[in-house]
Amino acid sequence: MLSEDWKTFKRLEVEIKKTISDEVHEFLTKVFNVYIIKFGADVFKHLENVRDKLIPLTTRFDNDKYADFCDTFSKTYRQLLLDKNVDSNIKKGLEELAQKTNAFFKSKGLSLCVRELKYYKLKVKALFKDKGLSNAIVSAESEGRVVDSAKTDDNGLCEIEVPEGRYIIYVYKDLGEGEYIYDERVITVPQEIEVVFNISETKTRTEIEKERGGRPIIKEVS
Repeated sequence: MLSEDWKTFKRLEVEIKKTISDEVHEFLTKVFNVYIIKFGADVFKHLENVRDKLIPLTTRFDNDKYADFCDTFSKTYRQLLLDKNVDSNIKKGLEELAQKTNAFFKSKGLSLCVRELKYYKLKVKALFKDKGLSNAIVSAESEGRVVDSAKTDDNGLCEIEVPEGRYIIYVYKDLGEGEYIYDERVITVPQEIEVVFNISETKTRTEIEKERGGRPIIKEVS
């Protein structure tokens, strides 16, 4: 009788299965947060906005909110990787976080989240009055940030490496005595991977500043 009574009152042990929201919460606390607190205040403030898009998915998973999180993360990821002021070790950590994020959501049967960056070599030829312009700075800018830069060789040639996207490419050289060579154009990579500048006139600093609309110009290649 005691045995039967024990069976009657013994609590049934039921396995509680985790929902996708539970697993997202675990990913947020054990992976995402662990990475972003290592990146320092300047990078953290960018990724804090990404985290804010992930948090709602920890209570109820929604495809539209997932798409919003992925879009925000992809844009922030690109912005930080293209910023020459962001330390290379931080960029490596960002790449790891993006890979772990993609692997996690892929394991749940979801579409690719963080868009990966594919890099292309952009060939630039700078001519001044139909002759190769040596020792000129060539720079690629995206959203006001320098993505890559190089100096031309004796033949006016150089290569820079950028991911696909839209860029302002400019050529700059200080000739001294208030004379400068400057030209810029907007290109889209990978549709254009070779650019030729054939410059025929010099410009003053005032003319260049007006053309650039206040955007600073780099005078040395790091």
